[in-house]
Amino acid sequence: MIFNVKNTLKSKNVTLVKKYVLISIISYIYIFSSLFVLIDVFSFNERFSFIIVYGIAYIFLYIVQLRFIFNKKHHKNKFYKYIFSIFLFYLLANLFFNLGLYIRLNYLLVTALTVVLLMPIRLLVFKNYVYRD
Repeated sequence: MIFNVKNTLKSKNVTLVKKYVLISIISYIYIFSSLFVLIDVFSFNERFSFIIVYGIAYIFLYIVQLRFIFNKKHHKNKFYKYIFSIFLFYLLANLFFNLGLYIRLNYLLVTALTVVLLMPIRLLVFKNYVYRD
């Protein structure tokens, strides 16, 4: 089952979860700081900035997660699964972000809420679907 939380949190997977959280923190520092610079410093459009910043982050995450977290080699099937899953997460992230902006929440708050909602689900999908042999 793709969403087997109990199995993902077994002791043998604690290292994987720690690595995932570390990489996610680095990624989200990049996301928050880039959004701040583009929106508050350069006055770029919030939606356009979010699309660009998240797109770049997802490219970085594929490379790092493949090698550092899941200890896998690049394979076209894994890459296709990643593209498919990340496309869905990208759509969800943009949907949540724009919904938050629509109800007049601050873009940084909306970004944080999007992270909290999607990060654990992404780990489960990556572990049990994308990078599974």
